[in-house]
Amino acid sequence: MKQICLSLIAACLLASCNTAKMSSWVDPQFEGRTIGKTMVLGVADSDSLSRQYEALFVEYLTEASVEAQSLHALVQKTDPVSEAALVAALQQKNYTSIIVTRKLSETERQQTFTTGYYPSHYGNYYGYYSHAYTLSYNTATVQSFLEFELETNLYDIKTKRLVWTGRNVVYDDRSDQSNMKAIIKGVVKDLEKKDLL
Repeated sequence: MKQICLSLIAACLLASCNTAKMSSWVDPQFEGRTIGKTMVLGVADSDSLSRQYEALFVEYLTEASVEAQSLHALVQKTDPVSEAALVAALQQKNYTSIIVTRKLSETERQQTFTTGYYPSHYGNYYGYYSHAYTLSYNTATVQSFLEFELETNLYDIKTKRLVWTGRNVVYDDRSDQSNMKAIIKGVVKDLEKKDLL
């Protein structure tokens, strides 16, 4: 899978499983308050992947009864917009929250897989010897993969305060689509658990 680079205001494009493993924190002052109309932004090496991610996240938020929109759909790709202009545009359209995800780290990992025949019934004492011999002469395969630590943040647009943050670890051996779905499901599930949706 292509390496995904995320900016400070970015939406994550990677995840490892059907439900992303998430550790999170919520500002106690915001706990129990719904996030309201939400903007989703994704910035990556591929504009196409960014748009796919944003559209998918908007779909999941809409299913959770949250009004949401993709920033790519709202702002056409032209010259960069200043922070003040962006905040003003979002407030003018009554957005109250923005979801941001970034990559914290990337680590190469290796996993060893053994192959060979493992007897399941030995019959007598010699079977144990032959089993040990078989194990000793098994072949091993080493597979390398990339592990990414991701951080997703939810900000209140008016105060610019961090409302919620979540971290998870994901891998590069999944398809873009399954990774997107996994991370979004994990975020939405945790936001629901924290009574923010």
